[in-house]
Amino acid sequence: MPKATSEAVSSSKGSHPNVLKRNQACHQCRRRKLKCDAKRPCSTCIRSHAHAVSHAPAGVDVPASPDCTYDEVVAEVSTPTSEGPKSRYERLESRINELEGLLRQKEKGGTDRPQSSRHATNSQVDPLLLQNSPFDNDATLRLPGPSPILSDLSFGLQPDSRTRVDSIGSYPQSNAPFGARIDSVSPASNGNPAKVPTSSSNAIVWATWPQSLPSPDLVRHLIDAFFAFHPHSNRLFHVPTFMSSFSLPPNHAKFPNSAILHAVCALGSLYTAAVSSPPRPNLSEEPPDELFTKRYQLRQGRSDTFADIQARYAKELIDEQLSMGEHLFEVLQASIILTWYYWAHARWCDVYLASSVVMRLSVAQGLSSCPPFHTIANSTRPLSLLPRATTVIEDEMRRNTFWLAYSAERLHGCGNGWALCLDDMDVSQLLPLRGDQFLQGSSVSPGERLWSQSKDIFTLHPADQTDSFALYIKAAMLISRVKNFNLRFRARQYTGDVTTIPADITNPHHPLDPRTTAAFIDLERNISSFRSSFPRHLSDPINANAVDCHLYTACLVPHMASMLLHEPHAELDHQGCVSACRILEAARGVLEYIYAVMSTSYDISLLDNFVTFAWFMAGRVLVRFLEAAQLSSGHEQIPQLVNEILCIRIAMAKMGERLPLAYRYQKMLTDFLVQKCGEVSAPSVTALAPRWPMLVPAPATAAYYEAAEAGAHYYSAVKSDIEITV
Repeated sequence: MPKATSEAVSSSKGSHPNVLKRNQACHQCRRRKLKCDAKRPCSTCIRSHAHAVSHAPAGVDVPASPDCTYDEVVAEVSTPTSEGPKSRYERLESRINELEGLLRQKEKGGTDRPQSSRHATNSQVDPLLLQNSPFDNDATLRLPGPSPILSDLSFGLQPDSRTRVDSIGSYPQSNAPFGARIDSVSPASNGNPAKVPTSSSNAIVWATWPQSLPSPDLVRHLIDAFFAFHPHSNRLFHVPTFMSSFSLPPNHAKFPNSAILHAVCALGSLYTAAVSSPPRPNLSEEPPDELFTKRYQLRQGRSDTFADIQARYAKELIDEQLSMGEHLFEVLQASIILTWYYWAHARWCDVYLASSVVMRLSVAQGLSSCPPFHTIANSTRPLSLLPRATTVIEDEMRRNTFWLAYSAERLHGCGNGWALCLDDMDVSQLLPLRGDQFLQGSSVSPGERLWSQSKDIFTLHPADQTDSFALYIKAAMLISRVKNFNLRFRARQYTGDVTTIPADITNPHHPLDPRTTAAFIDLERNISSFRSSFPRHLSDPINANAVDCHLYTACLVPHMASMLLHEPHAELDHQGCVSACRILEAARGVLEYIYAVMSTSYDISLLDNFVTFAWFMAGRVLVRFLEAAQLSSGHEQIPQLVNEILCIRIAMAKMGERLPLAYRYQKMLTDFLVQKCGEVSAPSVTALAPRWPMLVPAPATAAYYEAAEAGAHYYSAVKSDIEITV
């Protein structure tokens, strides 16, 4: 075919002035398949550099100018000459070598920029910031941070429920809009999209992607949901490290463990309508406090949802790797996520067993203690099955993982009368670092930190060591001590423990009153001093419409501990009973925090799972007082108590729109109210339309809702509120 003349070429260029010649674009735009204007630097590289600068983690140095390199300029020959075969082959061979080099670097993790000396020498720059700008057409892997809408099907969050103020400084747990792209979901397959298209035709699909996992786009979406909405996700993992690992090939040694990804997919399904989540149980056929819920699922013929399937895959991989002794720490992290999943879905038997397993695993991995507090006996087994941590971030992540396992077992365990799996005397561990220090990888010497066995652990909160998460852990320790006192009191008294001997045995009604023992008095002192000693900057968990989940839970715990400690001894028919006054004061203290959070636009279903139980306990105490008022004809107290109980039921029903745990607790409280005070005291509760998906994706709204909740009535709830009677 004859070559076009130079005049024809010139004419063609004149009609399309923005079309560049081959290889005239910069190296960066060619590699990323982006449009380039051939400026030096080009507009695309300028925008990418500006994005990297504005989103660079603390301590990371970003080059002052964008990296935009070009081929050497070769003067054009004025007269058109035909290119010889030899030179053409050499040029093609050179291009092939260049592409092979790029492919090898991509397989190594894609962290280096070829032909970029400045970025190649800066190993601290996050590859996500270098490669995934908002102008990149490739499938992006984003941290929970400001990001553009990537498609027509974006899932977002109400502005007021995005931000959680954590602690000192400006460290946020999740302080940015949430968006991720899911192109196609098949409701007919219970939301398990086996063939979800990638977000771009240029996206890379790894041939080694695990077959049991959903598509990479869907997994990325659920990871984003997990980190954006779950209160503990940013402590269980170091988010920048995790997201960087997820960008590696699936067969890479540092790619996240499949058990973790399955567990994240199961728990992340709570926060998105892109996949199906277990529907609300039929509590008219199933008791709300049923331990073994699986039997009712089989009786009712309900098939497993997407979340059920992912949880089962995670459990199978956990058991397999644990039996082989492989990836033990990752197995522990996946087990903790599964514990949260079981707890959120009120699978009581599963959460009890899972929380027990994570506590025993953490002990075997040496996470419950820290040198120099170790056994003085010779042992045939190592103190830890894990090798020593190689970095500060890894060491602190292990410590955070233990405390999350501890708090899950303690806070869930206070709702039953069974023994805990680990004695507090066997815990000798440093308290976690502040969130900003953990994110930055800061090292703080043990001599400057508090230990779990510190005598003044509940009253000493140094400002440079304390944030809301540290108070959350201390709150779990306080609950643990209250439960252990109630559980072991008679056994300790039998063995002659002097702290359990009553100081006053002359009282004819209560000759062995536990409230007069030294152990009880010491616990009551810790409860009262814990909340009053909070640092000033952590005195209020609600700031405008932002709620700090950890601090909110820590503020509820003293009231909860007081109810657990005094309720067994409260005599509501005896006027002047100290314990009765204490539990009523504690219940109304919890009610004040319910009023506060309900007065905001914050999505209360994003609170910690323990919050639901604290609300239930407060409601149960108020029901007891309502019953006593009805029996004693206290007509002036009845309307106030009825309204207070109704407020708690409304809050729990609203939380139950997403959280099955709250849905069950609300039914338990309603049943208890009807049993004690009659149906006249239990008016129907009106809840708003379900809050998820936060940003409804049209046009598949009905399909998403029906797949997730198996109820066509939810589609009509999108445009108007509905009344749900529970």
